[in-house]
Amino acid sequence: MNSTTPKKILSLSIILLILSCCASTSNPRISSFYQDNNPNDVSKKLLRNISSASQNKDFQLFFFGEESIKTKKFLEGARTSFFFQKSLNRNKKEISFKDINNSNLCEEIRTSSSFKIIVFSKVPDNFLANCLDNFNSDILLVYLGKEKNTFNNKFVTLQNQNYFDDLLSEKIFDKENFIFLSKDIDEIEKLSNTLKSNEISFQNSEFLLIDESNNFENEIAEAFDLNNSKNRKEDLERVINKDLKFVSRSRIDISKVIVSSSSDIANRLIPAFKYNLLFDLEIYNLPNHYDVWKKTSSPVDLEGTFGLEHPVLLNRINLGTKDFYSYSPESKINYSLGFDLINFLNYGNGYFGLLGEYNFVNNEIEISPINVSFQKSNFIQSLN
Repeated sequence: MNSTTPKKILSLSIILLILSCCASTSNPRISSFYQDNNPNDVSKKLLRNISSASQNKDFQLFFFGEESIKTKKFLEGARTSFFFQKSLNRNKKEISFKDINNSNLCEEIRTSSSFKIIVFSKVPDNFLANCLDNFNSDILLVYLGKEKNTFNNKFVTLQNQNYFDDLLSEKIFDKENFIFLSKDIDEIEKLSNTLKSNEISFQNSEFLLIDESNNFENEIAEAFDLNNSKNRKEDLERVINKDLKFVSRSRIDISKVIVSSSSDIANRLIPAFKYNLLFDLEIYNLPNHYDVWKKTSSPVDLEGTFGLEHPVLLNRINLGTKDFYSYSPESKINYSLGFDLINFLNYGNGYFGLLGEYNFVNNEIEISPINVSFQKSNFIQSLN
C-alpha cells in the first residue's frame, strides 16, 4: 500500500507555491501593478480583488453617439478592465461597444445575448424605452451625469452616492455646530434631505455654496464673521495700546466643517482656514478632495483634516493606461467606474475596486470609499 510521507507532502506544497508565484509574477500586468516601492494594505487589496474577478460574462456596452469626455473615459476604463482580466486567465469571453440611438435601443437589447451595460452621459431628449420598464437581470444602466430615469432595472450613478451616512454614524450632526461648504448645489440639497429624513434640525446658514473662482480667504472670513472680530480686535488694541496676536472668531458655535469640493479646490480652500487662524476646527472632506497623481498635490495643504476618498486617488497603480496620471480627477473617476463595473459584475457584492467597495442595495449600486487622514505631512488611509 502506497503512503505519502509528511516530508513528501511538504516538498510538494513548496513546489506548488513556487509555481503559483512564478505564474503570477511572470504576468506583466501583475508584476508592474504597484508603482510605489512599498505597496500598502489598500493597494494590495485592490490587486487581490481585481485578480479574483474572473471573467464569466460577455459584455456589450451601448452609448448614445455623443463624444463626451465622461463617456470616453468610462468606456476606456471598461475596455482596459476586460483585457486586464483576459491577460490573467485566458477565456473566450468577448466585449463589444455599440453607438446607438433611442429608436433602435430596444431592438438591440432584444437581439443581444450578452450582459448589457447602457451608458448615459446625459439622458437623450424625448427618451423612450419601454423595454427598460421590465426588469432584466442582464442589464445595468449607468448614469454619468446628473439626470437619471426611473426604470425598473439595476443602475449606478455617481451623483446618487450618499456619503453623509458615514457622517451620521460619527454623530457629526448631533448638534447644530457645523457648516457645510460645497461647490455643487445638488450636494447641499442632498445633505438637507438626509438631515430631514433623519429628523435632524439645521439652519440655512449652515450651508455655503462656494465658487471656484472666488477668493477663499475672504469667503471663509465672511462665513465665520471674522471681519467683525477683526474690527473688535482693532478697537481693543486702541483701548489697551497693545498689539494682540490672535483674532477671536465670532462664530464660536461652529466646531465642524464638512467640505465637498474637488482636489483643485481643496488644496486652496483648506489653507484658507489656516490663513484666517481657524485652527480649532474639525474639517471633514468628502471624496475627490485629493489626487496623489498630481505633482501639485501635497498632504501639507490638508494637514489636520480627515474624511473619505477613492482608493485610486490615493494610490499610484499601473492599470495599463499610459496617460492615466494626466487625467483630471473627474476623468480618473469615470474611467475607474468603467474599470470597476466589469470586475464587480463578475465578482459580485463586496468587490473592492478603484472607487471603493461595491454592493447592490436593491437595484442600485452603492460605492463605499475608504477613510483617510492627513497627519505629519503625510496621509494615512485605512480600510473601512
